[in-house]
Amino acid sequence: MSFTLDLTGNLKTSLKTLYPNPPSDKLMCVEIGAFEGRGSIVLSDYLCSHERSKLLCIDPFDDEYVKGNEKVAWWNDACKGQYGRFKQNTASYPKIIECKGTSDDMIPNIQDKSVDFVYIDGDHSPEQVYKDAKNIFPKMSPGGIVLFDDYLWKVNNVETRLGIDKFLAEYKGQYTILINNYQLAFRVD
Repeated sequence: MSFTLDLTGNLKTSLKTLYPNPPSDKLMCVEIGAFEGRGSIVLSDYLCSHERSKLLCIDPFDDEYVKGNEKVAWWNDACKGQYGRFKQNTASYPKIIECKGTSDDMIPNIQDKSVDFVYIDGDHSPEQVYKDAKNIFPKMSPGGIVLFDDYLWKVNNVETRLGIDKFLAEYKGQYTILINNYQLAFRVD
């Protein structure tokens, strides 16, 4: 496997908190922002033990983190070649299904009320993380879990939590918070 970074520490901790015992039921999982596939493998190994479980990995896999956004251009070097690394790293994981495209384009293709778990870790701008949450919410099954990465992320005056907080305020009463620290997770009521 070919990874340039390990950004999965918080993900592993959150998964163990959310699911003290790895689930054995069939789960439909979605990852928004797959990068090189290390997190995808962690999610697949932990959540997709059932033979019919699957993980949809949504990412444009561009060589730029977010096209045209100079505030995060410093991350572009890490993104160069990420698609090839993702393909190589996940080749032996049949439950990982590549969905190459933006979340705006790919989420509408998911069947309503079918998603049991989503990990939102793509474009960290408040506007896009809000949009990802708003777009995926109708696709969540009752009791489904939404996990946001980098809730406390702040770089160049970009604060991911502002988009998440906006979503939480608009959907108050429709979820139960399960984790609220560097990552934030809720269960759909």
